[in-house]
Amino acid sequence: MDIATRDEGDWLLVQPAGEIDIATADAVESHLAANRDTILDLTQVTFMDSTGLRTVVGAHNRLKEANHRLRIVIPDGPVERILSITGLTGALDTVGTLEDAISSG
Repeated sequence: MDIATRDEGDWLLVQPAGEIDIATADAVESHLAANRDTILDLTQVTFMDSTGLRTVVGAHNRLKEANHRLRIVIPDGPVERILSITGLTGALDTVGTLEDAISSG
C-alpha cells in the first residue's frame, strides 16, 4: 500500500492506493490522525474489508468530534459498493471525484 498526502487549500488530502484491510488499515489510520479537515481519496483503492470500514468511520467520528470534516472520494466501483451496501454512503460526506471534494468547500 502506498499513501500520498498533500495540502489542498485548507484540506489535508490523503490518497491511499491498493487494498485497505487488516494488514494496511493502521497505516491509513495514521495518515488520518491530523486534527484538520481531510479529504480521503479512495479512487486508487481496489479493495476494502471491514477493518477498512472501521478505519474510515472512526476517522469520520474523531474528526467530527473535533469540529473538522472528513470528505471521502469514492468513484463507482468495489469500494463504493461496499459503502453503499453497508449504508455508509448516506452517513458519510461522500463525493464521486476529487474535483467535487475540493470545489464543494
